[in-house]
Amino acid sequence: MARTDLWSGLLLTLFGALIFWRASTFPSMAGLVYGPGLFPSIAAVGLMVCGALLLVSALVVQGRTMAAGASDRAEADHRPSMDRRRAGARLAALVLIVAGFGLALEPLGFHVTSILAITATARLFGLNLLRALCLSVPLTFGVHLLFYSVMHVPLPWGVMTPLAW
Repeated sequence: MARTDLWSGLLLTLFGALIFWRASTFPSMAGLVYGPGLFPSIAAVGLMVCGALLLVSALVVQGRTMAAGASDRAEADHRPSMDRRRAGARLAALVLIVAGFGLALEPLGFHVTSILAITATARLFGLNLLRALCLSVPLTFGVHLLFYSVMHVPLPWGVMTPLAW
């Protein structure tokens, strides 16, 4: 785990740096304080921070494993195959959720699709339905507020078009 987290953290940090660099080259728009590179830059900083945290935690775990000795290291590297299957199934389900989000966004609208996708993702990672809904509803409306009301990014309303403001 520590070895894969080490590489994942490193790649995530580098990927975030690449996105940040590319977003800084986007042209600014007349009349706006921020340009089209603002959101990719924010996401890139988040990727770099998460990558760095993953990298540091992997280094800490690796250091502890090395200090504990070779037998513990061998044990840490051998996971039961069931964990790998579950991780693979979770990854496949996550890819399906993202693909479903992309396909359903236009016809269902941002709100319905986001609530469904966030709830499904939260359930996938172990939250019960009530907690998943308590996460997805405010998060969806918070993102809507940020993008639609503050940044004036048009979001698809889909089935909620009669309620659009």
